[in-house]
Amino acid sequence: MKKMITLLVALFAVTLAACSAVPDGTHNGELTTTHEHAEGSYSIGQPALHEVEFVYFTADELMFGSVASLVENSDHVFLGKVESISFAVINNVTGRTPTEDCNPNFLTLITIYDVSVVLSYTGAQRTPMRVITPGGVRGYREREQLSTIMDAGAISFDGMYRIPVHLYATSLEPGEAYLFAVLDLDIEIDGYSNFVGMVNSRQSFFDLDDPFELIDDFSGITVETIISEFGETAFEEFVQNVQLFENR
Repeated sequence: MKKMITLLVALFAVTLAACSAVPDGTHNGELTTTHEHAEGSYSIGQPALHEVEFVYFTADELMFGSVASLVENSDHVFLGKVESISFAVINNVTGRTPTEDCNPNFLTLITIYDVSVVLSYTGAQRTPMRVITPGGVRGYREREQLSTIMDAGAISFDGMYRIPVHLYATSLEPGEAYLFAVLDLDIEIDGYSNFVGMVNSRQSFFDLDDPFELIDDFSGITVETIISEFGETAFEEFVQNVQLFENR
């Protein structure tokens, strides 16, 4: 069954309308929102000049306490290479492309990573996998993100547009390989619906610099322990595939 809960919890944390923001320095349970202005402004069309405000957010998430529970609750576990990054706006109530009459309070920017599958452990029978994370990416094609939210009808306040950025979600780099543990999502954008998303912001995307590095102090989750769930020789084969990938 496709899921949308994890992603939409994060999406509800902050939308493109200013009324949903928590004031600077205010803590509301586990939700912390911080405002930070980008340096300078972006000109989208003349003579209009629009400034960008980055809004950092977090959301309550289910964190898995063991490698086995993470693997069991992931629809797809795979080694993949990020091929490209794009942005879109969705209605965070329906999980669909917004209609013209969509309430601006329901508009949310998302990032879409197209990922080629190098080695699949469970699921991931298609390539590329299209991986969604909530919010945008600070410091990467910010003009494109601004243009995306403006085209979708996001509201500006005194010429200021808001780009939400998840405080903890890993920003994936084009051309780099990662280990992914993700969920199928009930989301449809412009007629396409085969999207996957993070199980949570800390236990979904793993870089390969140190496969033995613990991601926290309670779960025992590392790249090595995840891969080892799939057999005694799985990690050895994983290392060989990573080496082949790096030598290309």
